[in-house]
Amino acid sequence: MSQTLEKRTPLILVVDDDRSTRIILRLILEQDGCEVVDVENGQQCLNAYLARKPDMVLLDAKMPVMDGFTCCAELQKLPLGASTPILMIAGLDDQASVDKAFAAGAMDYVTKPIHPPILRRRLRHLLEASWAEQVVRDSEARYRSVVDHLKEVIFQINQEGNLAFLNPVWSELTGFVREEAINHSLAEYVHPGDRHQFNQYINQLFHRQQSECRFDVRFLRKAGSFGWMEVYACAIPGPDGKIVGISGSLADVTERKYQDQRLSVERATTRVLAEVATLSEAVPNLLQAISKSLGWEYGELWLMDEANNTLKCVESWFELEEKLGSFQVASSSANFALASGLIQRIWTHDGPLWLTDNAIHDIHANSFPQAGMQTAFSFPILEGYNRLGVMVFSKREHQAMDASLLKIMGSIGTQLGEFIMRKRAEEEVQHQHAKLQSELDQAAGYVQSLIPPPMTGPVSIQHQFIPSNQLGGDVFDYYWLDSDHLAIYLLDVAGHGIRSTLLSVSVLNVVRSQSLLDTDFYQPSSVLDGLNEVFQMNEQGDDYFTIWYGVYNCKTQKLKYASGGHPAVLLASAQMPIQPLEVRSIPIGMMSGFPYDQFECDIQAGSAIYLFSDGVYEIMQPNGEVWTFEGFMTVVSEYQRRQFDSLDPLFQQIQHIAGNKSFEDDYSLMKISFDSVQPKQTLPPMSYTAQSATPMTANPY
Repeated sequence: MSQTLEKRTPLILVVDDDRSTRIILRLILEQDGCEVVDVENGQQCLNAYLARKPDMVLLDAKMPVMDGFTCCAELQKLPLGASTPILMIAGLDDQASVDKAFAAGAMDYVTKPIHPPILRRRLRHLLEASWAEQVVRDSEARYRSVVDHLKEVIFQINQEGNLAFLNPVWSELTGFVREEAINHSLAEYVHPGDRHQFNQYINQLFHRQQSECRFDVRFLRKAGSFGWMEVYACAIPGPDGKIVGISGSLADVTERKYQDQRLSVERATTRVLAEVATLSEAVPNLLQAISKSLGWEYGELWLMDEANNTLKCVESWFELEEKLGSFQVASSSANFALASGLIQRIWTHDGPLWLTDNAIHDIHANSFPQAGMQTAFSFPILEGYNRLGVMVFSKREHQAMDASLLKIMGSIGTQLGEFIMRKRAEEEVQHQHAKLQSELDQAAGYVQSLIPPPMTGPVSIQHQFIPSNQLGGDVFDYYWLDSDHLAIYLLDVAGHGIRSTLLSVSVLNVVRSQSLLDTDFYQPSSVLDGLNEVFQMNEQGDDYFTIWYGVYNCKTQKLKYASGGHPAVLLASAQMPIQPLEVRSIPIGMMSGFPYDQFECDIQAGSAIYLFSDGVYEIMQPNGEVWTFEGFMTVVSEYQRRQFDSLDPLFQQIQHIAGNKSFEDDYSLMKISFDSVQPKQTLPPMSYTAQSATPMTANPY
């Protein structure tokens, strides 16, 4: 965590309709020293924002009541809402949601499943940018106070248009001797590119088209560089009303301008990388966005050709096309061996590099001098510790080295490297998905073959498992630890497809074979602790899973259980309404060493427990709203009240709510019924056959 965040305790407003996601985000953010307020829909977000004024909003895209896009747009209308950074949570490969998020006003996004390191990096980036903007606003306020105390340049122009007065601050800001500037036009010290604008404002004052004006222009410095000045000027009327001169002030706002440029280039880079699908689309837009945001005229990308050990200029952008000429031809076809001159210096330099006019001339021999470039900087594009290439930007004006700009560009180089890595990973995932699509049905059948048959007796178990088209990573099992103790568990791996299924089968085999070292399988918390140490998620943020594990003691009629980020099971008994057995925890693999708690409850005769994955209730309804856990609990309560013998009526009702369409995630549901239990004398064999529900479309309710 950066020094800036260590000195402050940011207040983060988390908005997500999924309770497990809110719990995970709260644990991650609180571990990093953040204060967290969490709500479950967009309307609650607006209320919480007005009440707490958070430093940042972490906003889910798809929610009931008010979705994230509408909420994001409404936040922009609230006081200070437009300046509060919003990080949107979107689905993986959901480019439409990303586009809507930026259109609604979001500054960045992360995809589900959420990878904590990526979340921390983007959260830190947005918070520091937001606080930097506040620093700029605060510095402007202080600057106004300085103006009131006459610390800026005070000038007066006579009727002939020449300087008649300058205070000593002039020399401090420009380096020019005050006495030498008197009787000269102030426009002589304005940057040539801004003189026309400057003269327009001054002429409007002399011709009484306005009485005062305020504007920003670039001023020359004696050292050959330039800075930004805020000009305030007002007309001086004579006794007859005729304008006899102009008075005003000049304030150095160079640092403010540079800060604005730095913030602008960070935002432009983030937007370009979020809006494009491929690197070839990103590069020209990125070169243009960085150049225009910083006011630099030329940018180019060099990528490494490992086969020939050379750097090749693969893309360039120039502000004025007509100025390019032979320079573009020479640059776009250039190749440089790593052993040659300045290219070797750029490539081997540890981080961003500022370049002077003499060094620039070495890059393109005769081409760069023809273009008149005087200043340039470069920064590496990094994928971890691997250098993929460099970017070089230049302009025809001399500028002193800007260390803070180099620091920002170094960060952008890493961000671009991460973009390349992410796109390569996505392309590989898409390739593998197409290659393995034909094998998903076979994999689903294999998972079904691992599921035990329904159990009958004093403890009876019914179940339904309907895999989604892409396989959602669900699997469940139950077996006798001994004649008195029955183990029951259900797990749901993040993501879809063969990868998730392989992980779920691996976990099932480990638990079924009881092969976790130093693990007491009679104690649910011990099982979850053991799984969490063995199955840690990878750097891409997947390979984690939720699990509910319980052990029922037939003699004592007590149930011990623990949950790793899994939906609460539902307990139904004759004595009280159906109730969720909620556990506050995180999924397995999210955080090494996380302690999982264990709970215990009495099971009365005639009770039943419903154990399920989130694919049973996280269903998109025909009206576009996502069904809720509370809605599912209501349906189960009605089903329990009617005392059906089969789970089919419950499935039919849920399918009716989903609009009789296929489920997007695995549908896994177990009903464990407890009658008057006698201790079991023998153990069943460990051979299983597939069981699944037959889809039905009738509505039994």
